[in-house]
Order: sequence, then structure tokens, then C-alpha cells
Amino acid sequence: MDPVSVTAESAPAPERAHWPLVLVIMPTRGRPELVRESIASVMGQTYPGEIECIVVHDQEPPDEELTRLSTPGRRIMVVTNTHTPGLAGSRNAGLDHVHGDFIATCDDDDVWHPDKLERQIARMLEEPNLLLVGSGIRMRLPGGKILNWPGRADRISYELLLRNRVKELHSSTMVMRRETFTKAGPYDEGLPFSHAEDYDMALRAARAGDVGMIREPLADVRKNIPNMRDRFHGGGFRNVAMGLEYVLAKHPDIAASRRGHARVLGKIAYARSQLGERRTAFRYASKALVRWPLSPHPYIALAHIVTQADPRHMLRAARLFRRGI
Repeated sequence: MDPVSVTAESAPAPERAHWPLVLVIMPTRGRPELVRESIASVMGQTYPGEIECIVVHDQEPPDEELTRLSTPGRRIMVVTNTHTPGLAGSRNAGLDHVHGDFIATCDDDDVWHPDKLERQIARMLEEPNLLLVGSGIRMRLPGGKILNWPGRADRISYELLLRNRVKELHSSTMVMRRETFTKAGPYDEGLPFSHAEDYDMALRAARAGDVGMIREPLADVRKNIPNMRDRFHGGGFRNVAMGLEYVLAKHPDIAASRRGHARVLGKIAYARSQLGERRTAFRYASKALVRWPLSPHPYIALAHIVTQADPRHMLRAARLFRRGI
């Protein structure tokens, strides 16, 4: 499906005298064809300024042929991950080569809409206090289905992020100032399997400054192929359980939000149930219900503990209620 067109209401700001260089960090592993689609969407941006795309190969030889996809004002650099293997290390390896003031990230299986960078950078130039700007997303689901997920607000507060993951602040939508990493720090390479590394970054950025959102979907996120994190590390449900347990310990403020705490506990419960750890899963689900009885996540976990249903069926059911598991 072709990216959405720009409407008169959503047209970018008037042309400026100077548009800054934007560095795009794109980790990749085992995706020689899809990464080219992702790169093409970066090269095809309507953004008037220069773009450099840093493709970071993780645990594989660099593909120097990708540099041939460069065009005037759109340069591709190919490097290898010299940090901890995985997504967080790969993103930090890309940061080692950054020399501009604006940084964007994109996964190697997602596609940007043509006006994405132009609209986000225009917003950041208009509001110098913004450290990070995300956008709505369009999810490509199995069976050719499309789910539009608009941004929920023009500003995303730290308090909102504590109680809600804010799916739109995705690794393929984020544009950040370089100072974001000075104030919030680099990607956390201690995160087990790099799970939720973008959520961890969003939390730290929101605690350090202001976070904005373009509400319209500006990136297609593929949900119809194996998850990027599974390819980098394997063992998806163990990734989720260990990663979220780490996030809870690292960000104690989540526990101060009853809704947010129940959400994370419920997701851990579901992951532990998928791993066959029913007693542990039940403890997490019970604690989640005590924290916030209206949260749907512990009920999803309890349903799986009882039925051991196929995770694909559980995911389809959860998406009917605009929930992830």
C-alpha cells in the first residue's frame, strides 16, 4: 500500500532558509532485501536538507553495496556494530558516527512516508524545547490488513508514558536532538535482549525535557514478519519477560502509576505463561489486578494461563481492543 498523501491541513511549514543535516541510524541483521526498502524510503524524503543514513550491521559482514543507493544530498554510510550485540548496541554504534544536531532512527523492516522528516524537523525548529518528536504509525498486519494508529496527543508527558507505552513513540518514528543523548544518555546496552529500548529512551527523554508528536501516521511498521528483536536475539517471550522486569527495576516511577504498573505486570504475566511458567505468571497477573483491576493485560494473561491458547489467536483478540501483548 502506498504511503498516505499530504493534505492541505497537514502540509509542512513554509520553506526555511536553512534545514539542518539529519542523521538516520538504521540497525540491520539478515534483511538484505527489506533493508533496501527502508533505505529507499529514507532516500525518498521530501525533506529539503541533507540526510545521512548510517546502516549498522549487527553480527554480520557490512554490505558495502548499500552505499551505491546514495543520491545527491542523501548519503549512505555502512558500519559494523562495535558495541554490545543487539539493537541498543547497534544504535549506539551509529551514534559514534553522528556529527549533526538531529538524529532519527528507523528499523530495517519499516518504511517512512515521504514527508515524515520534513514535518518532524519543521516542528522541532518551531519548538526548540522539544528533545524528541514521534508520529502516528500505520501497522501492516498479517493477511494484508492495515491498522492506522494516530498519535494520541501533540505533547507526550512523562506521566502519560509511565501509565501507557505510547506505541507511536516507536523506534521507526523518533527524531531527536543530539542533546537528547547528552541529557538522557545513550541507549541502554544492559537491557536484556534490548527489549523496549525505545520505550526506555522515550521515558528518559520525557524526564529530561519535552516530547512532541505528529498525530498523522508517518511510518509503516511491519507486523506481518518476524519481529526485529527476535531476529537479533531469538526467544521472543523470554525477551519480553526479562526486558520488562529490567525496565520495572530501572524505572521505579512506573510502580507509582497504578495503571502503568498493572500494564507492565500483566505483560510479564502473559510472557511467563507463554514460557510455561504458570505459577510465576499467576503471581504477576494477581499483583496486576490488585494494582489496577480495570487493566485488560492481566485478564489476557489469566486467559492464557487457563487455556494455553495459540499466541496468534491471543494477539488477534487483543488487537480488537487496540492492545498489544
